[in-house]
Amino acid sequence: MTIKATSAALAAAIALIAGTASAETFRIATNAPETAGPGQLLQAFADAVAERTDGRVSFEIFANSVLGDQTEYFQQLQSGVVDLGLVNSATLENILPAIGVVNLPYMFRTKEEYGQVMSDPELRELLFEGAEQQNFLPLGFLSNGFRSLYTTQPVTSIEDLQGMKIRTMSSDTYIEMLTLFGAAPTPMAFGDVYPALQQGVIDGAEGTLSTLYDLNFGQAAKYGIKTEQTRLTDFVVTSVDFRNAISPEDYEIVREEFANISEKSLEVIDEAFQASAQRAVDEFGVTITDIDKTPFIEAVQPMYAEAAENETKRAVIEKIFTMTGRELQ
Repeated sequence: MTIKATSAALAAAIALIAGTASAETFRIATNAPETAGPGQLLQAFADAVAERTDGRVSFEIFANSVLGDQTEYFQQLQSGVVDLGLVNSATLENILPAIGVVNLPYMFRTKEEYGQVMSDPELRELLFEGAEQQNFLPLGFLSNGFRSLYTTQPVTSIEDLQGMKIRTMSSDTYIEMLTLFGAAPTPMAFGDVYPALQQGVIDGAEGTLSTLYDLNFGQAAKYGIKTEQTRLTDFVVTSVDFRNAISPEDYEIVREEFANISEKSLEVIDEAFQASAQRAVDEFGVTITDIDKTPFIEAVQPMYAEAAENETKRAVIEKIFTMTGRELQ
């Protein structure tokens, strides 16, 4: 081998060692199973980032609540133990109240409106103002489909909901919404919903109609009502340490690739949820009813006025309404 060839080989070896030394594997925590839509999208994101950074930034995904529930691994993220985490808007609302605006019922009337709003950089700044002081940063969102109602007895109008015990998350926004619908909101851990439906402890729940098939809820709740009141958003957030641990160029790649995944989720998740709801109809005999949403929309108008009393929330509402052609009353 010539001196020139030897030098070239040595340079290549040094470059390889240097590249290996600078590579790092970061942790992504999620409560979603790896086989579910969000889990698959996160894996696609991780693969794309690893490819574009030549392995300098790679991720290990801890799915299915291996690192705890959202509140638990979010705290680990704030302390820098976890690098990225999937945290829904109901959880984040308790930390940054402005995020509560996107949880308001009928804030988004169509999937297209939702995608337009959630992809807007100015809106993201409004929602996550103060996040860095809480030791986290927004990366992007994953669509989680419209949430509706499913019940153990027929519901064809808002009047039929009066007094019905409907399970919800421990979110002030969701509790107030169901109260205004005339139901009796019943906060409950998600894992308790199926036996509660079976045993008659609750009359129904709010959530995506896909769970009627995906989690077999349709064996106990035979009625899905397309109220489509909210789109609970799964945000993916990062620790401040993660941003500081990689180069600005690689961080921009991370942001770009997650923007691609956010856009893809609008189609992938909604289509998957619709397919699962149809399978509940076909295999479990579930009846899914389109319902007049007007009384539901009118019932929750006080929530907009209440939210608008907060200056920060008002700015978010006005921004969304301007983008979607509405006015705050």
